[in-house]
Amino acid sequence: MSEWEEGENCPCSGCGGTVVISYPKGGCSCHINAPCGRCTSSFLVCDACGEQEPESEVLPNSDLSYRHVGAGVFESYCRKPSKDLGNGRRIFDYDYDSSSGSTMVFRGKYEGPVTGQDIIDALGVGTFGKRGPFLTGDKVSGSFTYTKITD
Repeated sequence: MSEWEEGENCPCSGCGGTVVISYPKGGCSCHINAPCGRCTSSFLVCDACGEQEPESEVLPNSDLSYRHVGAGVFESYCRKPSKDLGNGRRIFDYDYDSSSGSTMVFRGKYEGPVTGQDIIDALGVGTFGKRGPFLTGDKVSGSFTYTKITD
C-alpha cells in the first residue's frame, strides 16, 4: 500500500476510490474553543471501499515527563533533549525556566567545540533579545546558560 493523502487515489489495490477526511458524529465547536475534539479526531477513509488509514504506532518515550504549570494543568516535556549541531558538536540535558514570565533561562550541557553562536542558532533569539550564552568548561565539554528575553 502507498501513502494515505486526502484527495489521492485509494492505496488499496483494485479500488478506484478517493481518500477523504471522515469526522466523528457530532457538531464542530471550533467557534468556541479551536480545535475541537471532533475536528482533531478526524481520520482518512476511502469513499468507495471504506478502508481507513492505519493508525501510526506511537512508541513509548522514557524521556517524556510532565510538569505542573498551574490551575491543575500539566504540560509534557522531554527530560533529556539533545540537539546534534554537526561535526561532533551537540547540546544536551537542557531545559528552561520561564517562571519570570518574560524570560526563558536555558541551562544545559555541551560536547565538542560548541560556540555561543551555535547555541543561539539551535535555541533561537527571544522577541526582545538575549543574554549570553555563557559557557562554563573547556573547549570539549561543559555547561551553558542562555537567556531569551520574550515579553
